[in-house]
Amino acid sequence: MANWRLSNEGYKLFNERLKANGWDSLNKTELATLLKADRNNIVTNLLNRDHEGQLSKLKAVMIRLGLDEDDVESDSFARRYFEEVKTPAKSLSDDKLESGIFQREEIATNSNTNSFTQNPFVPRSGTINDPEHFFGRDKEIYDVFEAINSGDCVELLGKQRQIGKSSILIQIKNLAITKFRDKWEPIYLNLNTIHTEPDFYESFCDELNISGCTGNDLKRQFRKRQNRILLLLDETENLTEKGFTREVRQSLRGFADEGYLIYVVAVFTPLKEMFKDSHEQGKTSPFQDRCTTTVEINPWDEKTVCRFITSKLENTGVCFSNAEIEKLWLESQGHPQKLMKACFDLYRQYR
Repeated sequence: MANWRLSNEGYKLFNERLKANGWDSLNKTELATLLKADRNNIVTNLLNRDHEGQLSKLKAVMIRLGLDEDDVESDSFARRYFEEVKTPAKSLSDDKLESGIFQREEIATNSNTNSFTQNPFVPRSGTINDPEHFFGRDKEIYDVFEAINSGDCVELLGKQRQIGKSSILIQIKNLAITKFRDKWEPIYLNLNTIHTEPDFYESFCDELNISGCTGNDLKRQFRKRQNRILLLLDETENLTEKGFTREVRQSLRGFADEGYLIYVVAVFTPLKEMFKDSHEQGKTSPFQDRCTTTVEINPWDEKTVCRFITSKLENTGVCFSNAEIEKLWLESQGHPQKLMKACFDLYRQYR
């Protein structure tokens, strides 16, 4: 049976339809369910753009994306959006080359497919955007949603760098889209890339897909929206820089008080210590007093570290010893990024 895949035009259409349906942030399992497709053979490979499959399966996916069935089945559609994959036959010299020079690699591959390219301990640094790689913060996320559902803004406090605050914010955004889409409209802003108040409002309005505005104009835009805004602020310390004044925090407080938005602010320094100007001349802190819930992000305990390692090694054919796991725990002290790097290096030694 012939192999087929999406052409460049087809791949663009695929991504456009995902965004149009609000499915571009779903994990592979959720997306496979919506597309009624096999997660391993179709959806995963479509997302990675290394897919090959039966034409009928690809057509079924495009129809589930909302395209007209007659159009998808037409010859003109097929010529534009699908292409047949032709695998050239190997020559005798190719076979000899593979059986000789690459014999060692073939043996390793037979013992565990993709052992060199499938190190499960990734990513080693940076924010985790893929929900399937997210692990171990269920209680913290539950506490955040419990607070915002009761009307509280949240201080997400992690006193260690790279402890996972950004990844938690992204996971909250993903959950708000997939499970609470009829209640919240999540907006994520990383203040490492926003340096002034005008930049802040411009970025905020861009995420809302509206023209740049502030004050009462912005409030009128809020009134038109069906859902409340869930503003997820990352690297909030940057609001103390010269490009910002107290007014931007005060505006956010006012919008929250009037019920238009709720915010979750990720911080390294507690809010009560961060904004010194909030306590001048008897003023109160707009963030501190409005964020009545503090959710602390601490290192993982030893039990969570063990569960993490076990889950990552599942189906790899590799098993770390108890002594190795204990050493990983002691060296990382449960810091997720440090643990990930150490596990990555140990896994490489096995492979």
